[in-house]
Amino acid sequence: MLALTKKTDYGLLALSYLARTRGALVSARELARLSRVSLPMLTNILKTLAQAGITVSERGAGGGYRLARGTDEITLESVITAIEGPLRFVQCTADPLMKESSRCELADHCPIRHPAQRINVRLREFLESVTLGEVVGDYAERISVNVERRGEHSPEAAVAMKE
Repeated sequence: MLALTKKTDYGLLALSYLARTRGALVSARELARLSRVSLPMLTNILKTLAQAGITVSERGAGGGYRLARGTDEITLESVITAIEGPLRFVQCTADPLMKESSRCELADHCPIRHPAQRINVRLREFLESVTLGEVVGDYAERISVNVERRGEHSPEAAVAMKE
């Protein structure tokens, strides 16, 4: 079965919370609390997403993370690639520029190599067509995340169910 790692699950979860903050900075600690993901794991993922240009991080007492672009500009493919590395359906569909020593030993006579490569291209195209906005869309209408500015009321974010 084709499945992504928990790191991608956690990354998408954190991004879904950031998508609802309307550009406000949210600390890694607060995102960990909201998502119920361990702080060390989430911090690692958030750093990776910032290096990929998906989130922006600001240091300091009032610092935190926010999305670098709108949810309709962040593709599922970019998130997955940032966290998991190059997308590949099977090993021989990995980056064609990879070292010869890391190529699949069956590649030259494999009967499914070319169909697998076509599937990989279609999978990539599909994931490039799905945006973060689509992923968090209906959930965003049920839940809002309100982040109060530090020093104004409370440094904590509150999750309120709209009913």
